Amino acid sequence: MNLIKSTTVAAMLIASSANLMAQEVTFTLGGETTSKLVKQSKLENFSLGGNSYFITSYMESATMTYYVESYSDNGTAGMQGKLDVPVGVFNNSYGIDGVVGFGDQVYVLVEHLHKDAGKNTLSIRPVEGSGKVSSTDTELMVMTFEKMMNSGFYESSVSPDKNTLLISGQLPYVKDQQAKVKLALFDKSLKSIVSTEITLPGEDTKNKQLAVRVANDGSVYVIKRSMNKIGEIVLAAYQVDMKAGTAKEYAIDLTAPSYIYTYETAISDNNELIVAGTYYNRTTVTVGEKKAAGIFYFTNKNKSEKLMTNFPLDTPVDNLTARKILVNGNTIYLAAEQFKEERLDPPASAAGTSAAFDYHYNLIHKNEYVIGIDAEGKRKFELNIPKNFTARDIDHQYVSAYFISNGKFTMVYNDERQKFTTESYHASLIPSVVQINNDGLMTPGVPFIDKIKLPYDHVLYTSKHVQTADGQINFLLGKNETSKFVKVSIK
Repeated sequence: MNLIKSTTVAAMLIASSANLMAQEVTFTLGGETTSKLVKQSKLENFSLGGNSYFITSYMESATMTYYVESYSDNGTAGMQGKLDVPVGVFNNSYGIDGVVGFGDQVYVLVEHLHKDAGKNTLSIRPVEGSGKVSSTDTELMVMTFEKMMNSGFYESSVSPDKNTLLISGQLPYVKDQQAKVKLALFDKSLKSIVSTEITLPGEDTKNKQLAVRVANDGSVYVIKRSMNKIGEIVLAAYQVDMKAGTAKEYAIDLTAPSYIYTYETAISDNNELIVAGTYYNRTTVTVGEKKAAGIFYFTNKNKSEKLMTNFPLDTPVDNLTARKILVNGNTIYLAAEQFKEERLDPPASAAGTSAAFDYHYNLIHKNEYVIGIDAEGKRKFELNIPKNFTARDIDHQYVSAYFISNGKFTMVYNDERQKFTTESYHASLIPSVVQINNDGLMTPGVPFIDKIKLPYDHVLYTSKHVQTADGQINFLLGKNETSKFVKVSIK
């Protein structure tokens, strides 16, 4: 059993120009696990059955690999390590296609490519409490193919309430034909609810990506991203009638010379699809960084009509990247960050060696922006929080966490120590909590310092976060290749 220790600090935050409200932040430490730090890795976090799961995915030996760390809500360490399935043999292989938290169980999705049979089969296997992937296998979907390099693609989505699983299968590309997509919904017992196959309008292209979303009421959405002839992003959303096997298309378009720069998707409380992000204005001559000129917003209002708006930013912003959409009553928050990834070329001395392909990256994180949008897609406010950091290869400490907590947009991020204290302090980064209400009033940041400062030589991995309740967020602290659980409560 891991020992838990807790300290509490109360900070005064400005709640309005006339009123002050005491903000109590509780900082609770828990157990430790072994972590995996890999450049170009991706993170996925979720809460399920009173446990927090932190999934790191990365390429290893040309195979997508998944590493899991989990904790109970009281901070006791649970499963940790790489998730494995037998890989089979050449032309009859198995691989993990994703990890999902669904119902009250963690599962891996396993893709089985069998060349001789011409079948691409997706199945699901539960992960045991020890972190071992069970051999119990439930088939979810099958696609047929002729060539291994054109065997189709699977995607998945879990509803916000974690009661419904959506699987999509993008069938192999066929020249001069329309794109076909298989879709299936499953309940918590893995029983099939409904399945169908749809055809997307227009001739299929290879330069497309499909993503899917499922709402709590079973509404199914497909988001298609492709490129036009001049290399600009083109988006379309499809609202699927699973029983009829039809799809209503919504073009998410802007008027030239404005084009989509970055975007995120979300499901509203009314089970509608939201797509919002940044756009930029294309000119014949581009100098310096690409500047986001404004914000676009789309939703299938009442699941019957297209609502599409856009508005300019106060000032164009370099590299403004959409991070997350959050809905709080009649206000939609778009969190965005000035972010840039720079690939560093290996030195000339590496030519002819494996190091010539071992690229490193500068990951540049600058100011945070929070844009408030009303239910009709109109601008309510635009706020920014200054920061400026550059990381080499690993940037878990600089990717901020965004939540709705205590009725407010809440952001937890790392900031520079000298902003809060001139005294000697062992950490160069100090985490801070900022909250914004639906009117755009932002409170001063509450720093994790003094009584709630981090353990020695640890940094808060703000990218590794799970909200388990209103006002409660679980994070991982990092030190070398170990993680420590920390629960942050905001009242």
